[in-house]
Amino acid sequence: MKGFPAYLCAGLVLVGAVLQPPPTGVRASDKSVDFSGMHWRNIGPAIAGGRVAAVAGTDQNPYLYYVGAAGGGVWRSANGGVTWTDVFGKQPTASIGALAIAPSDQRIVWVGTGESKVRNDTTAGDGVWSSNDGGATWRQAGIDSPSIARILVGRRDPNLVLVGALGDPYRDSGDRGVYRTTDGGKTWRQTLSVGPQTGASDLAWDRQHNRTVFAGMWQLRRVPWGFTSGGAQDGLFRSRDGGATWQRLTGHGLPSGIMGRIGVAVAPSDPKRVYALIQSRQGSLWRSDDGGDTWRLVSKDSYINQRPFYMSRLEVDHKNPDHLFFLSEDLVESRDGGKTIFNNVNAVHQDHHAMWIAADGKRMIEGNDGGAPISLDGGAIWDWRYNVTIAQIYHIGYDMAIPYDVCGGIQDNDSYCGPSNSLNPLGILNHDWVDVGANADGAWSWPDPLDPNLVWNSSVRDLNGQLTIYNRRTRESYDVTPYIHDTNGADLAGVPYRYNWEAPIAFSRAHPGTVYFGGNVVWKTNDRGRHWTKISPDLTLNDPAHQLVAGGPINTDVSGAEFYDTILDIAPSPRDAGVIWVGTDDGLVQVTRDGGAHWSSVAPPAPPFGRIASVEASPYDAGTAFAVVDRHLMGDPSPYLFRTDDFGAHWTAIAGDLPPSETMRVVRQDLRVPSILYAGSDTGVWLSFDGGLGWRRFNNNLPTVSVRDLRIQPRDNDLLIATHGRGFWVMDDLTPVEELARSGGGGRAFFQPRDTYMLFRWWAHEYGSGEGECCAPQDMFVGENPPDGAVLSYYLPARARTSPRIEVRGGDKLVAHVDGSRDAGINRAIWYLADDAPVPWYSARSWNQGPDQGAPAVPGTYQLTLHIDGATYSRVLIVKGDPRAAWTQADYVARRDFLRGLYDWLSRIDVALNNLDTTRVRLSGRIDALRASGAHTPDLDRDDRLLRETQALSAELSSNPRNSEDDLWRPDRLRERLLTLIDAYSALTQGPPLPPHRREAAAVGMQFNAIMARYQRFVSDKM
Repeated sequence: MKGFPAYLCAGLVLVGAVLQPPPTGVRASDKSVDFSGMHWRNIGPAIAGGRVAAVAGTDQNPYLYYVGAAGGGVWRSANGGVTWTDVFGKQPTASIGALAIAPSDQRIVWVGTGESKVRNDTTAGDGVWSSNDGGATWRQAGIDSPSIARILVGRRDPNLVLVGALGDPYRDSGDRGVYRTTDGGKTWRQTLSVGPQTGASDLAWDRQHNRTVFAGMWQLRRVPWGFTSGGAQDGLFRSRDGGATWQRLTGHGLPSGIMGRIGVAVAPSDPKRVYALIQSRQGSLWRSDDGGDTWRLVSKDSYINQRPFYMSRLEVDHKNPDHLFFLSEDLVESRDGGKTIFNNVNAVHQDHHAMWIAADGKRMIEGNDGGAPISLDGGAIWDWRYNVTIAQIYHIGYDMAIPYDVCGGIQDNDSYCGPSNSLNPLGILNHDWVDVGANADGAWSWPDPLDPNLVWNSSVRDLNGQLTIYNRRTRESYDVTPYIHDTNGADLAGVPYRYNWEAPIAFSRAHPGTVYFGGNVVWKTNDRGRHWTKISPDLTLNDPAHQLVAGGPINTDVSGAEFYDTILDIAPSPRDAGVIWVGTDDGLVQVTRDGGAHWSSVAPPAPPFGRIASVEASPYDAGTAFAVVDRHLMGDPSPYLFRTDDFGAHWTAIAGDLPPSETMRVVRQDLRVPSILYAGSDTGVWLSFDGGLGWRRFNNNLPTVSVRDLRIQPRDNDLLIATHGRGFWVMDDLTPVEELARSGGGGRAFFQPRDTYMLFRWWAHEYGSGEGECCAPQDMFVGENPPDGAVLSYYLPARARTSPRIEVRGGDKLVAHVDGSRDAGINRAIWYLADDAPVPWYSARSWNQGPDQGAPAVPGTYQLTLHIDGATYSRVLIVKGDPRAAWTQADYVARRDFLRGLYDWLSRIDVALNNLDTTRVRLSGRIDALRASGAHTPDLDRDDRLLRETQALSAELSSNPRNSEDDLWRPDRLRERLLTLIDAYSALTQGPPLPPHRREAAAVGMQFNAIMARYQRFVSDKM
């Protein structure tokens, strides 16, 4: 396939080469194709936490808390943080800036979307939302602002609400300032507006009466290469009528000139005591003791407000107006009104953003870059259980192990690798994740293709572009950065090599030992970073005006997050080792066709200064590539996706029918069907069957979240995504999507299952809790493993009349049946790689009715037949042994045959017990009826004798334990002896039976034959 016709995209008419239409198949716009049966698995990690921008609690309920993650939505706990429930996952945005619970009614909850800590990785919100039922349902409550800093709800009147809107940091807008409603959000009035670049950074009021209100107004602008924090319109404002009217406070002790970001707090126990944390060159903390009429400078120490644009928040103890908490890089306290300060050394993580304190001054919840810890003793001890997946991941890597691992770099929380399948019956737990980073802000993390124990990491510790290799065997790290130069606090202009916050790593497809690394040039190594070769000139615009320090005009902030004119992505062609594509953060696409000797600038026709967030080198043709241009940092959220088929000489826009404000982050081409594209945006995953003409959402059960990277694991054909707020997710086996694209999706289809491995599972850390040791403790995060068996997928264009059934045959033997859903769309059923379960003993307690599956499958070929409404469809399944094990085919067969014999005995025993149960019930009923009639007849004697024989036979077959430890005082009979052997062997042995197993089986067999012979005589002679 060579491309698609040119058409309109984002207001540009793009003329390219004459391109061929895609092959006929399913159109993405065909909404009758239901993909909801395909399930995303969240695998974590939770151990690293994630940035929390807002928290809320209530004095009405000491166990109720809400957490607003910077990119992970809203979570509620009804049990004091033991467990958390996602209550905002299906709303249009996952970026949270503010939370509030009505003091008079805990069911009323307000959410301000759009994080107000406007660093380089934030995503936009869509105003304010409210719930009247504790987060069960939500309504959009107005205020068209993409960033909300604070919400205040009236103490007695929940319909009185003030909202501090920061606005869009990337462009001028009129939706900034303070909004007020007195009818619960039905109508709003903007009561404070200063200018199109100035929004509300904070609000605080007298909590008792809600009349005196303070607002910090902050002039802010972000551009891709920097930001300014502060301007002539900054200021501290006061209202004496509950936010209806405002006056600017100047002089009287307040700092003069530009103030920057302002945080403000009113002491709940003394509304005359007001604190203002101001980004001023003249100091940090000001205090008023007369309700804001006069002020005095209390502290010049920057420790209480380390990075003002990212911090500038403080809270006051409800009981003590001199007890302050400063949410800075550290959690800083003062007990004398700010005169002296100290670090809360027990605080969890660094970079603190939000806090709620209960009226008792003891109970509190705090939000930081690692999560939302809770304290019950005024901040002395903090508890955060790392049981919520809110990790903000930039990029995803994988290896080819069985099962494979995934790796990624996490904002604020280093880099991790973890399993796609832990092989632990409890799921994927926090311990399954391994920190492989450099104690840094992670970005890229990839296992080495030649040795997956070596993990390449690009991260930011001291400097951008710090490249390390972590050895998972020895737990050692090796810094292999090609160029090291101190960039702290200085301009980049004139520095020969620059690195992005997300400096990219890439591996040659043709030569896996060749690794590329991107700064403003492309570096290449063939010896794992011991030596590097520069294979390109500067591939960026290299504009010195875009290489100045960020921040200002009050103070600079050179973290590296705003470093510009750098490479964002490197994509070596899978088809031609000499072809390498590069995307830059300043809007360029560069390509070499000779391994770096010569480069061509081939940028797609998008407006300037867009981030080339991803370049996808087609797996089908070296001249074909895809590019995503992200211009949201320029105030343009439009989707820009492009394709070239001639090495960038011409580009075609492929944004198709995507929503006009859907900022895109990544695009990938399917590895088996060229016309299929997958894309990640700030709201989830998109799918196109026709190369980008039409797009449809592919979120299914995935919550709304920014998807920053997307890859296809080639062996398992799984779709892997890195979300910036909800961790890693996996969509198992893309075959149904691919087959529908090929077939057109007109009729029923039974899709070819992928090869399935017999992978043994066992506990790795915690032992299971709950009935049957099934589950991890409820306060732990549990990632979802894939099903323990073969995933069998089929498509129904309409609901079937009867439930489909899949027959599984091994050779000429029918070994199993699998029931499936009859719903329209893609359906998935699981064969758990075992024979059908033996006949259960129906009258036994559920725990003792018998195994839920039969003897295990053996490696080999199985025939699958799907039966739907009288029609049949066939496929072949290949089952492979566990690659970690050394068992031979004969070993697998011996184990299966041994267990089949035992399960057969169990089935025959349970058939006999079921028959005896039926006989006993029938005889008991007849005996009771005869005795009720008063007649003593031969029939009564006969039935009474038969009943006793029935009970005696049942007692020989089973001791009939009703509870699991009845065998402590009730000796085992035949069934229990057989079940003990089955469990001891099937659960504890993966190899063939040994002589002790066979000896016990022989003894059980002799007992079985004797008792079953008596049973057969009883049936034939007496029944």
